[in-house]
Amino acid sequence: MSNLNLITPPDKLFTNNEKFLLIYPSDDVKEQFNNLTLNYTSPIDVYIYEETKLDHDIDWLLSVCHMADTVVLDIDNCPTEIRDLASYIIANNNTFWLTNSGDSYYNKLSVNRIYNLDFLTLKERGINEES
Repeated sequence: MSNLNLITPPDKLFTNNEKFLLIYPSDDVKEQFNNLTLNYTSPIDVYIYEETKLDHDIDWLLSVCHMADTVVLDIDNCPTEIRDLASYIIANNNTFWLTNSGDSYYNKLSVNRIYNLDFLTLKERGINEES
């Protein structure tokens, strides 16, 4: 098991650890992520954005999107304010996104649609899915 640092707004850690950002993850996504991190041997920083207050810390969210090595955006759980930013976040190469919607324009912005977090196992091992 790795050394896992859990970070929420407004905090940031400036380490050389691999960084993940989970944006409004469902309980299922959280459980999958937790199970997958059990295989990681290096320390990791996990940022979670799931604000419950009305005013969102958008500056924090956008800066961590750029700091993170991997961003997982669970679109279906996002409030309207964050969905308004979804296309911007999804357009980043490090963002992987989930939705139950069958008809989505996000497919035009990014091919990084995922249905679960199994890709993290491949990423952790350094395996390229296209190989």
